[in-house]
Amino acid sequence: MKLKQTVAIAAAAGALAAISVPAMAFDNEFHGTSRLRYFLSNYEQGGGGNPLGVNASGLVGVPSGNATENLKLNNYFEQRTRIFYTAKASDDLKLVTGFEIDSVFGDRSQSGTTPAAQTVGTAAFTGATGRNEGGALESDTVNLETKWVYLDFKIPSTTTRVTAGIQPFKDQLKGIFMDFDAAGIMTSTKAGPATINAGYFRGYDQSYFGTGRPRGMDDLNIGVFETKLAASKNVNVGGVYYLYDDARGTAPSGGNDFQLHVFGLTADAKVGPLTLSGFAAYQGGIIKDVALNGSGNAYLNALAYNVAAKAAVGPGTLKTALLFTSGNAANTGRHLTGWVGTGQSQNASFAGFASAGTSTYNESGMMLLNRNAAAGTGTTDNEIIYNTGNGTNPTNMQGVYLASLGYDANLSPKAYLNANVGAAWAAHSNGLKPVDRGISATARNATNYMGTEVNIETGYKMYDNLTASLQAAYVILGGYYKGSANVAAVKDPENPYTVRTSLIFNF
Repeated sequence: MKLKQTVAIAAAAGALAAISVPAMAFDNEFHGTSRLRYFLSNYEQGGGGNPLGVNASGLVGVPSGNATENLKLNNYFEQRTRIFYTAKASDDLKLVTGFEIDSVFGDRSQSGTTPAAQTVGTAAFTGATGRNEGGALESDTVNLETKWVYLDFKIPSTTTRVTAGIQPFKDQLKGIFMDFDAAGIMTSTKAGPATINAGYFRGYDQSYFGTGRPRGMDDLNIGVFETKLAASKNVNVGGVYYLYDDARGTAPSGGNDFQLHVFGLTADAKVGPLTLSGFAAYQGGIIKDVALNGSGNAYLNALAYNVAAKAAVGPGTLKTALLFTSGNAANTGRHLTGWVGTGQSQNASFAGFASAGTSTYNESGMMLLNRNAAAGTGTTDNEIIYNTGNGTNPTNMQGVYLASLGYDANLSPKAYLNANVGAAWAAHSNGLKPVDRGISATARNATNYMGTEVNIETGYKMYDNLTASLQAAYVILGGYYKGSANVAAVKDPENPYTVRTSLIFNF
């Protein structure tokens, strides 16, 4: 072949390649966050749940390793890294993935790893693998978790976007019912000034837990319908409906069929320098064949509302908020009135409501008083009001009044300072209320005042992507806990406190 022909063919091939590349090109986007935190606390120990939960006698148990009222100081490091990769074909089509690596310094590694259900020294211990590990000597272990994997695309010639796969979801009631990652399909449609969201999530398929029944028959099904209307430039109103249908009554562990319907109205407005927001919600449903004052069905009618305001004041933002969720009073028969926030419940309808919550309330700014994911963002999660219903399962939710006031200040382009104060009361008294042994072994405390938290957070941007921060929080326990410490003498539980230092790298 002549040189001229060879050059011509090569040039033609290059031109064809240049033409075809744009049609096949993808934008590969990587971003994420890595946090390293050090804790000093009397109650936080690197686990989740309510550190002041009561036992069957109505007493508040002391944390592990303590036998007296004077609690030992815990200190530990935790590390969390999240890496997000997006394969973007265009603004209308992309694949979004997220991965997470968690550990606590000195936890487990290599052949010494074990899931939580297994015990050191047993045959099952050696060589087993579990999540949130790898911080011990020589490190190596299996600890890369899938957080998100979903398609995000626009349906051609429509205003509808679809996200399909394992994805994040937070309700428009500020997360007090559902705030989780789950497998499902969501759609969002623009219709003039209105936005309509609709979707479905499958929380659990019970066929994975030994029922012997076909897949899709005994599931936790979650339905979503949300609307938001821009009534004017500065005013938005909305309505929501959520279905939580837990049809796993045939579970080997004896779960109950459990169906909730949640209806809510939402609104937000900007009035001069003031931003207002809030919601009102009703929750109704049925719990079938529940062991409560005999056997049979129980019926739920619960309420929740919120109002919040914030405004620019000086070098920062002044904010305040109130949250109310209704509770179950003692001896209410089979009529329940306690707000139910969702919780992980892998193999039974009620399991895990106290220790694996999937509802949050981030608006308070609290660190220890209520579950506020915005103040935590780590591998550990301890709060006094861990579930927004303030209970351990749907039959004993106490509800809550939670009022908060805070100020977020920008001290300089690199430094900030946030301060918050909040107070909480149980909305109703029931069997979860602690006993005051100073009166008798069975006398429940007279007040529903749970306590007041004061906290502060300050941070400094060392580099554009690296921030060092310090958090400190202290809770003054109220009369709700008087005389209820589970120790030899009649004592009040020790007031909770925590100090956390953090290095936060965002990219």
